[in-house]
Amino acid sequence: MQISKYKAVVVNYVARDDSGNILDSSDADGPIRYIHGTEDLIPGLEAALEGHSAGEKLSIRVAMEDAYGDRDESLIEEVPIANFPGIDSIEPGMKFQTDMDDDVPYIVTVTKVTKKHVTVDGNHPFAGKNLNFDLEIVEVREASSSEIEHGHVHTDDSHHHIH
Repeated sequence: MQISKYKAVVVNYVARDDSGNILDSSDADGPIRYIHGTEDLIPGLEAALEGHSAGEKLSIRVAMEDAYGDRDESLIEEVPIANFPGIDSIEPGMKFQTDMDDDVPYIVTVTKVTKKHVTVDGNHPFAGKNLNFDLEIVEVREASSSEIEHGHVHTDDSHHHIH
């Protein structure tokens, strides 16, 4: 069965930057599980997987424009440390969820901390990077109506929502 719209797909992967540094992998985070054609993956990766089948191994390069885009310096902001009440220790690398003006949850990463301010970066960690994937397609099957309705692949008969 080939990957096409509304197929449930499971893929093992290793993602590297152009220098060969591993950015992410299924060894660290488990396989990618998604419903093809629902814009759940970065566009370049989803397009490259179209038409392939279980058992195939692929090497795919996704340009930053088709991944997480270029870095946006306007998403880097220095905020008063008072905006983090109840948190005893804030360190670079920590992630926080904040709401933007439209009440959409947004993840920011702490990049710098002083006595009075915290610098946060709202860019995705892979923004501004081309991504090089080594992939193994593990499973391709028809997605169930429940999976399509929920927008994700269920891992077994008990149906878990993993966030």
